[in-house]
Amino acid sequence: MAHTDLVARVDENVSQQSNPSTENQEHTVPSQQSRDSTPSLPQAGTNSLPLVGRLVACQGLSKEASEIIGKSWRSGTAKQYRTYLQKWDLFCSRRNIDPLHPPIQEGINFLAELFATGIGYSCINTARSALSSIITLPGGQSFGHHSLVTRFLKGVFELRPALPRYKEIWDVSLVLRMLESWKLGSTLTLKDLTLKVTMLLALLSGQRLQTLKAFSMKSMTLTDTKCVFQINVPLKTTRPGRHTSALEFCEYTPSDDLCIVKHLKLYLNLTSPLRGDCDQLLITYSKPHRAASSDTIGRWLKTVMTKSGIDTQQFGAHSTRAAAASAAFSKKVSVDTILSAAGWSNVQTFDRYYNKPLLPQERNFGDELLIATHQAHSTV
Repeated sequence: MAHTDLVARVDENVSQQSNPSTENQEHTVPSQQSRDSTPSLPQAGTNSLPLVGRLVACQGLSKEASEIIGKSWRSGTAKQYRTYLQKWDLFCSRRNIDPLHPPIQEGINFLAELFATGIGYSCINTARSALSSIITLPGGQSFGHHSLVTRFLKGVFELRPALPRYKEIWDVSLVLRMLESWKLGSTLTLKDLTLKVTMLLALLSGQRLQTLKAFSMKSMTLTDTKCVFQINVPLKTTRPGRHTSALEFCEYTPSDDLCIVKHLKLYLNLTSPLRGDCDQLLITYSKPHRAASSDTIGRWLKTVMTKSGIDTQQFGAHSTRAAAASAAFSKKVSVDTILSAAGWSNVQTFDRYYNKPLLPQERNFGDELLIATHQAHSTV
């Protein structure tokens, strides 16, 4: 969302239910995920959350119904919950407590024990949510909503408050100036082209790493003037009745060296003989060439940030969202347009976590790109 001509548009006219265009490049997505794959990447389900499985088994549900209920936790949530539910199971085992029907005070004692290990409010709150998923108190009250539990969490916040990570944010001008120096052409290596395309996509869309990873060949429509991506997989913010709209990236005529459309065309040409049947847009530039993970995409963004002179000890890859949104807001792009582009549902989220003053430095270069991109959002 930096130069407004560059910023991606959320195309409300592109149906979220429509099938990918037949004009798109066709690739078959390999089936790489299997149930219960590796311990480090658990699949959501009762197998990865044994206590949830025990709870569901007590309800007399069929195996099929149990599996569907298990899928209500996404893999990321299941991974977080599993850590705390395992600790809770051990805690209860040492005290001969039924982990599914404990006294309320034992649940709070468990959270206090976690607090004593030094973790902060956010982790304690995740542990509370994990316990709430398996514990139902007498009368049907949720563990997490019990008055003592909510009061305990308020105390944790006072002692170890969860504050926004950044008070100021870096200026996208630094990155755009550096990227423009990487001239579009045959001299641009695949590595640098990959880094450049990834950073432009991140800044112009203001989206999470998860969304960048979701960009695929089948869901892409590329012309001489724009590129549109349909997002056909669930994201963090996806819920019934709400999903990320199509993202539209328009050409940037003032500078070919910052035009995402031209760079995407070059990227597709260079990666076509390398990707095999991989449908994901972003693939690794080193052998073996395969779909880039969210962690890899994050490392690419931090590499570009480091080359641009940004302190990556202070700012992580996720800071591209705040940098892009803050730059657009400073140039009077409407809040509604910014919220729509980045996928935020309310202005409070933007104000609290992402709208930051820029670090004191030169901040002129690249304004047109972000401004034009966000203004493009408002015309969709």
